[in-house]
Amino acid sequence: MLLKQMLESPTTSPNLVVFDPFGSIDRESLVKEVIGLANVKIEGPRNILFGVNPGAMNGSSVIGISDEAVVDLKRAHRLVSSLVEPVLDLAFIFDRINGKLVGALEIDGCDYGPYFLAQDLSDELRRGGCWIREERELIQVDRRELLNGNAQPVEEEVVSISPEDVDISIGFNDDPDCEFIEVAVPDTSDPPFADDDSKTDVTQKTSKIAQAIKDTVSTVTTRILKMAQGDEAGAQVADAANKHYYFEDRAVKVDHCIRNESDVEVKDLSIEFGFPKLPGFVVSDRIYLSPFDKRTEAEVRKMGYPEVEYRGDATIIRANVGFLPGEKTQALLGTSLRIAVGPEALGRKVAMQYVVRGPDRKRLGTGRLKIRLGQKPKYADASHTETAYKNLDEE
Repeated sequence: MLLKQMLESPTTSPNLVVFDPFGSIDRESLVKEVIGLANVKIEGPRNILFGVNPGAMNGSSVIGISDEAVVDLKRAHRLVSSLVEPVLDLAFIFDRINGKLVGALEIDGCDYGPYFLAQDLSDELRRGGCWIREERELIQVDRRELLNGNAQPVEEEVVSISPEDVDISIGFNDDPDCEFIEVAVPDTSDPPFADDDSKTDVTQKTSKIAQAIKDTVSTVTTRILKMAQGDEAGAQVADAANKHYYFEDRAVKVDHCIRNESDVEVKDLSIEFGFPKLPGFVVSDRIYLSPFDKRTEAEVRKMGYPEVEYRGDATIIRANVGFLPGEKTQALLGTSLRIAVGPEALGRKVAMQYVVRGPDRKRLGTGRLKIRLGQKPKYADASHTETAYKNLDEE
C-alpha cells in the first residue's frame, strides 16, 4: 500500500496503526504493535504509519518525522526483527508528502503465527509475551489461546518459587556434575590477513585474499577476486574472514547443560555467566559467518547463540532457558559458546561464575565452573597472532 493511500484509510482499519507523532518512538511500544498487528487474522501486509496526526487522517494532518527519527526507526526495525518469532518480513517505506517526510513499517509474511516476544526486552516485556490488535485496542493474550483460535486476555499468574523449592545445576557438555574441563586450543599461528596493512601492494594482497577465499569456500569466482582487489572491499572481506577464522574455524567451542533435580517445573528460567577479562581471551558476541555463507541472519539467529555484553572488567553472557520440567537435564544453549584463545591465555585456568534466575528474575541458584585453555607453550614468539588477538580484544 502506498503512503498516500494509507492517509485515506480509516484509523480503525485492521491492517493499519498510526503511531503518535508527538511522542517518542520507544522500542517496547513498537514491538507490541508489530506483534499485535501480525497476529490479526487478515490477508496481506499490515503497516504502522509514522509522522501523521492520528486524529485527522488526511493530507493536511501530516506532521512529518525528522532525519534523526528515521535513523531511530531503522535501528528499531533491526531490533524488532531480532525479537519477534516466528520470523516476519519487515520493511520501512519513506516518502515526502506536502514537503514533509512520512514513513511506514510494513509487516508481511504473517502466515505462521501466533507471533510472540522471543526474548526478554525489559522488566515489563518478557519472553513469550503475545499481543493482538482488536480495532483500537492492543490486548495481551496467551499465545496458546491463539493456537486454539480462542484469544482471551492474559490473567496475571502469581508464581512463587524460592531457591529452596528447586535444585538446579549447570555443567559442561551433557554432564551436569562436571564443573571443570580441559580443552584443546586449535593452532592460530597463521591467520588470514593478520599482517595485511596499508603498505601491502595490491598484487600481494589479492594473492592472500584469493588463498583465504579458497580455504573458506569450495568455489572461487572471478567476480569475488575482482571485488577483493579494491582496498575498501578487500578490507571488508578480510575482516569478515578473520572473524570467521578466529570464532568459528579456530575457536574453542564450549557446551553446557542444565539439570533440575527437583520435581518442581520452572518457567521463565534464565542464566547469566560472567568471565573475567583476560589478555588473549575473547568470547564471541555472535556466530560469525564466512563472507560467502548463504545463510540469512534469521537462520543464524534461530541457532540460539546467547546475548554477550563486554564490560570493562568482565564479559557477561545471558541466555533464556524458558521452561524446564522437573527431574530434567537438557542442553543449556542452542549452540556452542565460541571463545577465541590467544597465546597469552594458553594454559590458563579460567573461572566462570553463573546465576540461575526464575520468574521475576528471582535468583534460584549460583555456581562456578572452570576451564583450562590447552597447554602453556614452551616458548612464545607469536607476535603475529598476539597482534591479531589484541585487535579482537579492542573491538
